[in-house]
Amino acid sequence: MNEREALLSAVRRASEILDKFEAKKRVSEGYTRVDAELIASASDVVVLYRKFDLLLGGFLREDGAPGIIVNWDRPRGLVHMTCAHELGHFALGHESTSDVSVDVGRNAAMVEQEANQFAYALLAPAWLVAATMRQKNWSRSQLRRPAIVYQLSLRLGISYKAMVWSLVRLGHLAIADANQIVNTQPISLKRETLDGRSPNESKKDVWLLNSSDRDRILEPAMGDQFIFELPNHAGSGHLWSIDEVQSEGFTLQPFVRDARQAGKTPNRPVVIGGNGSPMRYELMAEAASVGSTAEDIEEAHSKLVSKRHSLAVRESTPWQPASSTTDAFSLAAEFKVLKAGFPQPERERRLAESRSDR
Repeated sequence: MNEREALLSAVRRASEILDKFEAKKRVSEGYTRVDAELIASASDVVVLYRKFDLLLGGFLREDGAPGIIVNWDRPRGLVHMTCAHELGHFALGHESTSDVSVDVGRNAAMVEQEANQFAYALLAPAWLVAATMRQKNWSRSQLRRPAIVYQLSLRLGISYKAMVWSLVRLGHLAIADANQIVNTQPISLKRETLDGRSPNESKKDVWLLNSSDRDRILEPAMGDQFIFELPNHAGSGHLWSIDEVQSEGFTLQPFVRDARQAGKTPNRPVVIGGNGSPMRYELMAEAASVGSTAEDIEEAHSKLVSKRHSLAVRESTPWQPASSTTDAFSLAAEFKVLKAGFPQPERERRLAESRSDR
């Protein structure tokens, strides 16, 4: 088998696995990405998170028992790409290997190129990119904007750089455009979304949300920031506020203020005057402002990851009854924690097995 055939075979294998584990069904239910950790656990491949200085991940095949190890101390998208790359080694029948990079070139060993091709085809298949572009109303020409590519990468759960080259592979970006876009640092795109402010944590992501995210199920990392961009109808008396019944544990803060210092104002809508351009608001989880001790923050975070959370906003006239709502939409978030140990799908699988053994 020559190089081209080997890489095409890796793409076909990824497509077979997406079909086998009904990835399209998961997306139709509201999720925005393919979960490599979930597929690995469903394939009886143990995934384990560990922290390393240089190693990104590895695939182990000992006595017929496959396993994947992933360096969790990296940006969320790179963690997902690493897991998908190592899963590729398993799916393609490779032997044990370790990787310090999953961004391999044509000079890399063929098994690494195959695993890399598998990872791209698994996490960014053409149908998922197209579906996300339709849902977000993004045209192909808009993909030349680094900020759009960054937001697309968040929804697919892959690194910014991997998103750029995925768009090249799928024919959405020319090489010349990609070479310019890929040099944009994600930290600058985060600051752009925050109007020049630095994110709370440099490794965390900044999501820009609007009504096109309606009914989606996001899977952000703990500590990610959320900015809502909403129509501004304050001049006619229509104001946006958090739907507190549906969004327990969250507050909506004026974007022009430092949300970490702003006090909570329950039952009060955010007021920013004027009509015209959309305005931005920051959605804050209470975990971001609880207590000063690490124990308090850890406890608050554990509550956030214990269930799916609704994030709902509505536009209404405050002096009118609740039925005066003129616009509203909601989405959901399932927060993920990256730390040493088993990822959530593996923990859930082991818990289910222990219950069945009783």
